[in-house]
Amino acid sequence: LLDNSTLSTRIESEWSVLTKDGSTQKLQLMIEPELETEVGEDSSITTIVRLRTDAKDNLSPDDHNQAELRELYLDTTISDSIVIIGKQQVVWGKSDGLKVLDIVNPQDFREFILDDFAQSRIPLWTVNAEIPINDITLQLLLIPDQTYHEFATVGSSYAFTSPLIIPTTPPGSNVTINQTEEPEQILQDADIGFRLSTFTNGWDITFNYLYHYDDTPVSFRTIDLTASGVNISINPKYKRTHLIGGTFSNTFGDLTLRGEVGYLTDKYISTTDPTDTDGVVKTGELKYVLGFDWYGLTDTLLSTQIFQTYLDNHEKGMIREELNTQITFLFKQDYMNETLHAEVLFLHDIDYEDGMVRPKLTYEYSDEVNIYVGADVFYGNENGLFGQYKETDRVVSGVVIGF
Repeated sequence: LLDNSTLSTRIESEWSVLTKDGSTQKLQLMIEPELETEVGEDSSITTIVRLRTDAKDNLSPDDHNQAELRELYLDTTISDSIVIIGKQQVVWGKSDGLKVLDIVNPQDFREFILDDFAQSRIPLWTVNAEIPINDITLQLLLIPDQTYHEFATVGSSYAFTSPLIIPTTPPGSNVTINQTEEPEQILQDADIGFRLSTFTNGWDITFNYLYHYDDTPVSFRTIDLTASGVNISINPKYKRTHLIGGTFSNTFGDLTLRGEVGYLTDKYISTTDPTDTDGVVKTGELKYVLGFDWYGLTDTLLSTQIFQTYLDNHEKGMIREELNTQITFLFKQDYMNETLHAEVLFLHDIDYEDGMVRPKLTYEYSDEVNIYVGADVFYGNENGLFGQYKETDRVVSGVVIGF
């Protein structure tokens, strides 16, 4: 087997410094060996391990070190079909910074959404088959893996504090948060889905469907008025929903038009209405992103997106607005024979007037070594999704070695 194996390794060292006081937020070393072994003529086994250590205690308090089996899957060909079985990532959609359909895999929010999605997605044990049918490719998914989002722990740099995510409680009330109720039956509680993709008249088009558990638990609430005060009990529970959506893209000269749309049938939004019996409102959620990428200048990309979510059963007291709009701008340019890459990503929430700016400069020192420096700057309303982190602005530098 060793004669048919290829070993590659990615090593990344990253240092981040908080701008408010110059203290080190993160001093991390991550090593990811990847072994690909050919098994017969049409099959291979891929194994990816992640080893990570952080000298500081700000992102994962009391958890400096991590060793995990990142991915392990068999990739084989049966007739004209491709079948991938094992722990893997499945990527739907390609929006920048924000997600519409890319929710097959849960996400690690240890660093909010600052990590590259390929690094922050949590791989799942999955049966993934792609079957060509004339001009259409059918992808089938069976995911018997009850793994969900991993949120930043309380007290860490990127713990959620915004009331858009964490509902507020009346002052002086006694709050009890009970253990999260999780699905336990491997097959009965498995996620299932499919994607149809085709190319016609210059358009890449997909239709997507996923029957799954939302990776964020619903915080059901009960209120008990007693002589000693108000007792509030929070009972988190994972709930199922249907995702129905699709993507499209086409190129017109130097301009690429792309879009994603998704509808979640059963979304539960917390409410501050004390008369609501369980503290949440069930609604459908429509999400879409429309993007424009322009390559009209040499070695340059200018990109913009509009991202909107709409709740079709909005009630007074819900912690989210009925309609929310966010916009993004991305600028990329290459220099020095495409060895120096400059980029700036700007995300802004129109309704909450907050956002973030992410400039980055990457130098390809060699085919094996990349050096980068950048910044993550948050601004705006501290109750907003981005503004809650405006005290964590940072400068980031690092080295990536691949061999």
